[in-house]
Amino acid sequence: MKFLVTGGAGFIGSSLVDRILAGGHEVDVVDDLRSGTVGNLSESRAEGSGRLKIHQLDVRDAALVELLARRRPEVVYHLATDTDRSGDVTTSASAALDVAGTVSVFDAALAAGVGKVVLASSARARAGASIRCRTRSYVDELASHYRELHGLEHTTLVLPTVFGPRQHPGRESSVVAVFADRLVHRRPCVVHGSGDQTRDLLYIDDAVDALVKAASAADGLSVDIGSGRQTSIHSLYGALAAMVGVDDDPVPGAVRDDEPGAVEVDPTRAELYLGWTPFTPLAEGLTDAVVALER
Repeated sequence: MKFLVTGGAGFIGSSLVDRILAGGHEVDVVDDLRSGTVGNLSESRAEGSGRLKIHQLDVRDAALVELLARRRPEVVYHLATDTDRSGDVTTSASAALDVAGTVSVFDAALAAGVGKVVLASSARARAGASIRCRTRSYVDELASHYRELHGLEHTTLVLPTVFGPRQHPGRESSVVAVFADRLVHRRPCVVHGSGDQTRDLLYIDDAVDALVKAASAADGLSVDIGSGRQTSIHSLYGALAAMVGVDDDPVPGAVRDDEPGAVEVDPTRAELYLGWTPFTPLAEGLTDAVVALER
C-alpha cells in the first residue's frame, strides 16, 4: 500500500513512518520541517530501500494537491499541527492555521481519490477551555462533512500524552520529555500548581499501533486512545527522578491558566472498534525514554 503522512518528520509522525516501512509499504512524508527534523527519518531512509520520499512542504500550500495527485496514496495520515511552532496552544492564530491545514489536506485527498484520512487529535485540548478545544471540535465536524457529502472516509484518534524516544523536550509539550531531559542533565524541574493534576501517559509504540489499525477500521468515528490510567505530575517526577538517581525535590511553579487539572482517556471504544489495547507498561516506557536521552 501507499501512505502519506503529514508532519511525518515529527516525533509521532516519524515513528509511524518507521512502522509503515517495516510493513513493506511505501510512504511519502510531507513536513515543512519547522518543528520536525529529517534526522528523525535517517534510519527510515537507510532501511526504506527507496520506499520513502520526503517533501518539504507546508500542508496549506497549493502544491499539496498536485503532490497527492501524482503520488496517489491510499491512506493519508494528517498529523501536522501548528502548535509546536507557535509555542502557545491557546492562540487563535495557531488554531486558524490548523483548520486551514486540515481543509487543505481534505481537499487534496478528495481531488486525488484518496480512500481515507486518519487524523490525530489531543485529549489535553479537549480537556481545556481554550480556543484549541473548540477548534478540534470544528475539525471533527469538517471531517464528517467530507464523509457525508463527498464519501471521503476518516477516523480521528484522540491521543493523550504520548512519550518515548525521539521526543524533543524543546519542541514537544510532553511533560515526560521535559522532566526526563532535565533530570538526565541534572537540571531542576518545575512542577506547576499542586502537582496533583493527572495525565494519561501512553508510550509511542502503543500510539503508533493504534494509528496503523485506524487505516482500515473505525470509519467515521472519533476514538480515544490511551492507557486508561491516571498518573499525577508529582508521581511522574518521582518515578523519573528515581530512575536517574536524583534526590532533589522539584521546584514549585505557579499554576498555569491553560493547564487542565486532569486529562482522562477511556480506551474502551478503541478495543471495540480498532481491536486495540495498550501493551507497554508505564515503567518500561519511561525507562526507554530515559535511556534514549542518556545515550
